[in-house]
Amino acid sequence: MDNIIIGQYIPGKSIIHRLDPRMKISILIIMIVALFVAHTIIEEAILLVFILFLIITSRIPILKVLKGLKAILFLVCFTAILQLGNVRTGEFVVKDIFMYMSIYNLLIAIALIFIYFFTRKFIPFRFIYLLLLCALSFVLQYYFTTGPLLFKYEISFTNDGLIRVGFIVLRLLNLVLLSSLLTFTTSPMDLKNGLESLMKPLKIIKVPVGEIAMMISLVLRFIPTLLEETSKIIKAQASRGADFNEATFRQKMKQIISLLVPMFVVSFKRADDLANAMESRGYVIGEKRTSIDVMKLTFKDYYALFLILILLTFIIMGAVCHVDIWSVYKCVLN
Repeated sequence: MDNIIIGQYIPGKSIIHRLDPRMKISILIIMIVALFVAHTIIEEAILLVFILFLIITSRIPILKVLKGLKAILFLVCFTAILQLGNVRTGEFVVKDIFMYMSIYNLLIAIALIFIYFFTRKFIPFRFIYLLLLCALSFVLQYYFTTGPLLFKYEISFTNDGLIRVGFIVLRLLNLVLLSSLLTFTTSPMDLKNGLESLMKPLKIIKVPVGEIAMMISLVLRFIPTLLEETSKIIKAQASRGADFNEATFRQKMKQIISLLVPMFVVSFKRADDLANAMESRGYVIGEKRTSIDVMKLTFKDYYALFLILILLTFIIMGAVCHVDIWSVYKCVLN
């Protein structure tokens, strides 16, 4: 639960915190466009460096940001394995490595699985520990080939596969970091006001802009709240003897059901309290509303947008000319 960082807001006085929320949302959209326009790993790496610079400028703890990346570790590893196995263009970096799965290797793999489940509660970095045990299993398959053979397979990948893996991993990291940076530096109310202001032209075609913006801001606002409530319920049940880590599959299903019931109760209670609070403050769906804080664009907002547009221009030029951004940069200088 602690690894989910989307929706969390960290108050601050950095220049990114002080930017207009409409400009921050616009910059996020432009950066996402730049991420998908970028076609080389160098461009994605440059964008990653730029995003890390923004995070440092916002004075958000780097460890807190990196902690949120744990949620996509499995997706990153799964994607990397698929790309390494499918891409066959380029020169082979690893070729004709034949792996033999014998009965003894299968028993060793099963033993390593049991070792992981019995020792993981003593290991702080469980996912890395799991990856090391998987690597050990492959090493034993390669060097320990005695016993009746069950099947064999080949491991090979090319340099294009490695480049493709790095490209996709960097893109995933950039997307997560960008979305997290927006919620870290923008309060739910500012985010709601910014979204509503940007979607004002849709009112011409009778789109309920205010209601949509309110729903998005409430979802982002209550993600950390519900996670905190879930953590409290888990700790309360753990104090009564429930173990969510070392239980059997059947016991875990019962524990999940016992967790979902109070979660629904808490969610409905929170929703009811919120509805009463909004009604007592005169909120009526569809009615025109005013805001105590009037948003106004300043010079720093336009300057930030100008810098982002320059970055997007370089990346588009690189995509159109089929060269990387570094070559475009040197060409402009010359």
